[in-house]
Amino acid sequence: MKNVKPILCILVFMCAFPLAAFHGGPLLYLRADFGGGITLPSISTESLKKFNKDAVKMSGMMSALLMSGEVEGGYVFDSNRFFGLRKKHPFSALGTFIFLGVGQGNSSQKITANTGTTTLDTFVIVDFMPVVNFGASTKAYFFDNRLGIGAGFGGRMIADMSPAYLYYFSDPNMKPGVGEIIVTEDMMKKMNPLMFSVKGTLEYNIPVLDTTDVVLGWYTRYNIYRPKYLTAPATLAQNADLSKPVLDYWLNSLDFGINFGFAFKL
Repeated sequence: MKNVKPILCILVFMCAFPLAAFHGGPLLYLRADFGGGITLPSISTESLKKFNKDAVKMSGMMSALLMSGEVEGGYVFDSNRFFGLRKKHPFSALGTFIFLGVGQGNSSQKITANTGTTTLDTFVIVDFMPVVNFGASTKAYFFDNRLGIGAGFGGRMIADMSPAYLYYFSDPNMKPGVGEIIVTEDMMKKMNPLMFSVKGTLEYNIPVLDTTDVVLGWYTRYNIYRPKYLTAPATLAQNADLSKPVLDYWLNSLDFGINFGFAFKL
């Protein structure tokens, strides 16, 4: 009962507000994202063996909690005014937006090596901060603009010049390591920091003022990324030649999570 009472209070509080969210016009979102991601690497066996001659497979892992903030601004076209639909039609508006965000990024990989007698897994986790998100999106609004379904595309840029890493092994007798990868000027010239991303969103708008809504949402984003070069902590890459480009190496990822924010009618 102690857990139920706060939920009932929130529902009563929400019901005290008007049933309709914002109407058409310019709109500004301020949003905080809380989620995670799974790395989806792809590389040929031939290229992987240049990093480790005994390696047979590279696979991805889940990240820890990732947080970010985003600003999104655009215009909402009311379906009655711009599309000639009747009032109270389920489809209530269409919005177009541009967005800019800053947050955390992650790359988590497992490299499996087989020496013939034993199999060893090496786990490498790299955290990036900041990662800059940008792009454009469109949203369809339903039920007096209370429900929004959106799709967007854009890019993500890794702007961290000293990503933090952690590596460990499936063999408990082998020593793990932590540190920072220092991005040199030569690496900045060679490596690609930019990835292409597409995302989908689902949001619910709760009116609190005539010009302000509380927004609860869910998002998923698929990132397509080709770094051009293999990188690794120096301890793991002692016998590897990382100076040559690896064009069949892809470090794609899938992000997902929830968000909380505010929508302001301008």
